[in-house]
Amino acid sequence: MLKPIAVYFEQCDSGWGVTEALIQNHLLMVVTEGIMQYTIDGRTFVLRGGDAVYVPKGSLRSASHQLDQKHEMYVAHFHYEPDSVALPLLVEGTACHANISNEAYYKQRFSLLTQQWLGKNTYYDITCHYLLLELLTLLNIEITHKADPSSNNVVLQIQEYITRHYREKIGLPDLARFVNRTPSYISSVFRAVTGQTITEYTQQIRLAAARDLLTKSHMTIGEISNHLGFCEQSYFNKVFKKATGLPPSAFIKEYRYGLASPQGM
Repeated sequence: MLKPIAVYFEQCDSGWGVTEALIQNHLLMVVTEGIMQYTIDGRTFVLRGGDAVYVPKGSLRSASHQLDQKHEMYVAHFHYEPDSVALPLLVEGTACHANISNEAYYKQRFSLLTQQWLGKNTYYDITCHYLLLELLTLLNIEITHKADPSSNNVVLQIQEYITRHYREKIGLPDLARFVNRTPSYISSVFRAVTGQTITEYTQQIRLAAARDLLTKSHMTIGEISNHLGFCEQSYFNKVFKKATGLPPSAFIKEYRYGLASPQGM
């Protein structure tokens, strides 16, 4: 699991800088405005608005203003348990950066991550995990796109298809026909780019929808299970508990208690 240590938005005036030192946690950052200079293990990058950077734990880094210009950025320091997330970016453990294509969406998701971390409402740790994973995955996709644009496009098409059809039964042959590739090709490419299998990604989308329906609708657990395309409610209960640590019924009770308590306000 990805566990944030600190998440914040920072406005940096002239004179700002980070002295060279070993970084104690993994770090993800996106510059939202201005220009800055970042040095990681002897490699120096000039970063502008829309540039995101991943820095693995133990890297030697420093940072400073570029041309005495002010800059703004979102920053997340986090802990990563090896083998818990098979995202290539994390597994390889090499510092990397890229300009994010959909900059506005990336900043919005980072802003939401910051709000969740600071608010620490019910299940904020689970929400932060998924938001941070999404941000890292989007960065990984941008990096992969530079090396192989066709693979990135295939993955984006598959993700779009799943987002539209996650309530239905989605088979590899269906996805393969949709992108005009073989099932084995899309399986290997999807995992290489996102660090997840297609099944894991589909379950992630379904479970995100399940959390919303459990807390914001009047549907029963059985109705939600059927609505989201799970074959049986018992299987839905099992999958949901594995992802959140609680069965759906307990999740609903905890959520309602959280809203009623000061912490959940």
